[in-house]
Amino acid sequence: MKKIILPVVLTLSLLLLFGGPLFPENRDDYQVIKKAVKDNPVVEPAKEARWFKILVTDNKTGKEKVKVTMPLTLVEIFARCADSKELRMGKYQGGLNLQELLAELKKVGPLAIIEINEEDETVKVWLE
Repeated sequence: MKKIILPVVLTLSLLLLFGGPLFPENRDDYQVIKKAVKDNPVVEPAKEARWFKILVTDNKTGKEKVKVTMPLTLVEIFARCADSKELRMGKYQGGLNLQELLAELKKVGPLAIIEINEEDETVKVWLE
């Protein structure tokens, strides 16, 4: 079950991250945002993310149960070594190329991928 968690978390994060701009509720709002971003020359592009981090915290004690920090390049190496180069969700036809996914996430820069709050634990996954 734990082997499935990371790919599911990454897939859901991508859908949430990239789904918004693809399906805006109001095209006029989207155009205004695009124009504001384009017209603001002061904004610098984000630096590439370098670290992949996971934190599992016990909600009752507040103590860290699991803390993982690894270079994003190491995660990319693991993706190249995987038996399957695509992440598939059940019986659905399409798949996500793991290497392309990681490369795009790296370019976006530091970001929170997902935070799951349960009764006993909180799980956070992010890039820094």
